[in-house]
Amino acid sequence: MDIGIVGAGIAGLYAALLLRREGHKVTIFEASHRVGGRIYTHRFPSLFEDEDVYYEAGAMRIPRSSLHLRFYQFIRYLNTHVSRQKKLELIPYILEHQNNDFFVRGQKVRLSESDQIKDLDLPENFRGKSARALLAEVITPWIQMLNDDFDKGFEKILEYDEISFRQYLRLVCEWPHVVIDFVELMASQTNQYDLSFAEIIVQNLDFDTKEWTTIRGGMSRLPEAAASLLDRTNLHLNTPITGITELDDGRISLRSFGNPGDSTIFDKVILAIPPAALHNIDDRPLWPFMKQQSIRAAHFEPLYKIGLHFRTRFWEHGARPSFGGQSMTDLRIRWIVYPSNDLGGDGSGVLLLYSWMTDASRWQSIPRKQRVELALDDLQTFFADSSVNIRDQFIAAHDVMWSCENATGDAMFLPGQFSRFGHVAKLQEGNVYFAGEHLSRHHTWMAGAIDSALETVASLLGRQDMAGLGEEYIRPKEGARDEGTVNLCRSISYVIPPHNNLQYVEEAK
Repeated sequence: MDIGIVGAGIAGLYAALLLRREGHKVTIFEASHRVGGRIYTHRFPSLFEDEDVYYEAGAMRIPRSSLHLRFYQFIRYLNTHVSRQKKLELIPYILEHQNNDFFVRGQKVRLSESDQIKDLDLPENFRGKSARALLAEVITPWIQMLNDDFDKGFEKILEYDEISFRQYLRLVCEWPHVVIDFVELMASQTNQYDLSFAEIIVQNLDFDTKEWTTIRGGMSRLPEAAASLLDRTNLHLNTPITGITELDDGRISLRSFGNPGDSTIFDKVILAIPPAALHNIDDRPLWPFMKQQSIRAAHFEPLYKIGLHFRTRFWEHGARPSFGGQSMTDLRIRWIVYPSNDLGGDGSGVLLLYSWMTDASRWQSIPRKQRVELALDDLQTFFADSSVNIRDQFIAAHDVMWSCENATGDAMFLPGQFSRFGHVAKLQEGNVYFAGEHLSRHHTWMAGAIDSALETVASLLGRQDMAGLGEEYIRPKEGARDEGTVNLCRSISYVIPPHNNLQYVEEAK
């Protein structure tokens, strides 16, 4: 078959490689100048020789969890097929370091002492506990249920899909508003607890993981490696789709910007783009009402990231150095992420300031130059107890307001949206199919995009059970009739090798 894919994010690239593996012709149309979608590594000019200075403006970390197994299998698949220069190596990502201080209400406290913040006016029976401990009392039974059986656990969670996590804490757990706001401030983002109960529980399932990884040299190396395996003549960048037409014979015609009179016809099409990008295609079929609603109304939270390049890695020096991890503050910057690459290096470095939901929206209305100034002011306040002069250290800034980008933010559903849109949004419409992390049960993560792409391709090809990329290379069992063939069975373990810059490793039984 001749298949068109709209979108060269992780879902589109993964779907393309799956279809190529199965012997089909694939053409990808990408609106931006690069592949990767919300995977985006920005590089700053180096100050020193052999220095690679970057920050992750998009995806930046992956839990070493069985829920993300297909991501790690994808890494092994790519490393089997790409050139030596493009092979990917995983390095540890440090989610938390013992010296990651918090700064709240003008007080700088250690993470372990966050229960001692003054002037919070918490009720007596909630005092003496950290926000993390209070949250754990509520979510631990749900996390355990998901760990025991994700499918059954998710069904149980959906019983509360019609209410927000804030409503659950208020009405079911009977928390006072001041306690909810304290925990949300310390452990999440402003107004994020107004999202669906199911969304917040699944998000906390991922962050319950102890070990994390990232890609040496930047996450963008992943989509770039995937794109290198495709025929570049069939990968069209800077080519937004402006029209989708269903022909009488069932085939699909795609019209792209810049060629309004020309169109390309495909047997089937996969739309691997966020709902906002799909909504902005001028000419497309009018699908059923609830499908249209899912495109119009599915909630994507605002995300804002700013990377600040400094002359030295000053946060790794002083009385309480932070080697990776992140600090939380009620200042406008909200989260300070310390890089996990080049730890202890002598060169320059980048701090990432990260916010989402209402905290991100606050930055959107401010001119970029002022955003940089405010970020530097807040950092100086945070590091006021040190001898660091932030502006003397500062070199350059780069930021991304994802709600202003074609890729938008990430899917984080409002109450009831899993129930309303979870099924209908991913249903095919004729020979038009849909893929993306928002169509999975695992929003915001590359694993969700991969799961969705695999499910979509299996449906498109009419396959009951399809091996993912990297899942097809399981060695035949001892004594198999033909030991020279590839065994197309599913993985028999959830073992995630610590180093994936190697080719395939034997799966543990």
